[in-house]
Amino acid sequence: MRDIRYLLTAWGNWSGSRIGTEYKAAWPIVTASSDIRPMLSDEDGERVDRAVGQLKVFDPLGYDIVVAYYKGKVSCRAIGRELGEKHQFISAILTRAEVYIAGRVDELLEAA
Repeated sequence: MRDIRYLLTAWGNWSGSRIGTEYKAAWPIVTASSDIRPMLSDEDGERVDRAVGQLKVFDPLGYDIVVAYYKGKVSCRAIGRELGEKHQFISAILTRAEVYIAGRVDELLEAA
């Protein structure tokens, strides 16, 4: 199984580069040679996006935290402050959401 945190980091970068379009990119949006952020192909990005979307039905708070953390680059402490919770609570929900997404991604990869 792929490292889910790396995969979600790459998903956050991939989804952030898809500004306002639902069409597949004809070329990489980020072209700077010094950019070493992990990225996904459109096919892999859509698979992870589907898994993250399924999390929203299962755990809406977990979904919000995953999107804020991986796509919005907001720390668990900042999310906790905003929600009035301790960062350990946010980290626990994030871990639970990551495990759910890892299972869904593996399921989607097996189906492909």
